[in-house]
Amino acid sequence: MKRNSRFKLFIVLISLTFLCGCWNIKEINHRTTPLYIGVSKENDDEYIVTMYVPVTQSGESESIIATKKGDTLSNIFRQLRTDSDSALDYSHVQLIVIQEKLAENEEEMTKLIRLSMAVEQLPSQALVVITDDDIKKMFSNIDKLLGTHGTYVQEFFYKEEWAPEVSSTHIWELYRSLYSYTEDINVPIITIDKDTGIGFKGTAIFKKGKLTGRVNPKENLLLNLFHHDNAKGEIESLGSSGVIVLNSSLYMTPSMKKNEPLVSCDLKIKIDVIERNDGVTDKQIQGEFKELIEKQFYKIFTQTQENKADVFGFGQYFRNQLSYQELKKWRDEYYPKLKVNFQVHVSMK
Repeated sequence: MKRNSRFKLFIVLISLTFLCGCWNIKEINHRTTPLYIGVSKENDDEYIVTMYVPVTQSGESESIIATKKGDTLSNIFRQLRTDSDSALDYSHVQLIVIQEKLAENEEEMTKLIRLSMAVEQLPSQALVVITDDDIKKMFSNIDKLLGTHGTYVQEFFYKEEWAPEVSSTHIWELYRSLYSYTEDINVPIITIDKDTGIGFKGTAIFKKGKLTGRVNPKENLLLNLFHHDNAKGEIESLGSSGVIVLNSSLYMTPSMKKNEPLVSCDLKIKIDVIERNDGVTDKQIQGEFKELIEKQFYKIFTQTQENKADVFGFGQYFRNQLSYQELKKWRDEYYPKLKVNFQVHVSMK
């Protein structure tokens, strides 16, 4: 038995020498992992890709901002991999910044969205934004103020009640909107901010890759409410008073009448008064706040309906009332006829 056991042990040890290791796996310190990627177009022929890459040298965190130009985006990404001293790993990319001039070109924007989903390792959860500023200067400004702070993007775009007007869009959501019949999408617009790194300027509305309009931060808060967010924490100046939103909820009731869509929207908002002029009553404050929000809604709705861009996602509420073939005609036949009864109900603490 002992001789048999020794023989088996000998066979196992010999077999281990023939096992191959993970020869094609790069160690972490042999990888280049960009956090932010920017895409712009200098002229009609040349693209520019800018990457912000944190690196560790002698135990200290530093960063590299690299740029590459080329006639196609595919060639640029391929060349970046070739020129990199280590394996280029896109799996940690948090933010994709697109130059506004490029975003305004429907064909270019659509191509970029599809390529972003096709690039190997690029996470579909990466956020996408638009800017009119120089992307390299923006990355340099972020680095100067915050260094290689890996959670900065998440902290900026997910402030919730600290800044409920700020919204975020993932690249997979933008890609999905290219093929949606009933819902369009808004993408954050950012700018360089000398104090915080980046600032929020509102959002751009896209219909199947085409930029159709923009809304400011206050108006974007309304869009957030239609996407199940809360207005809690929003501070609003009414001239004669100032209020803060304590809570909000939106109720939607869709219906069809004579083949025309109708949506009743009831927005319930609870507020607290933080300041008021002498003689201003609660009833006046409630009335002014109600009028302000309803006016903002109808301004955005009129604009988006004219452009046949359903950024509110009203078409989603008719998926059980219209056939698949009818939903395919939502933007062109049903959305232009849509009537919305939007009412704000304000209560006070």
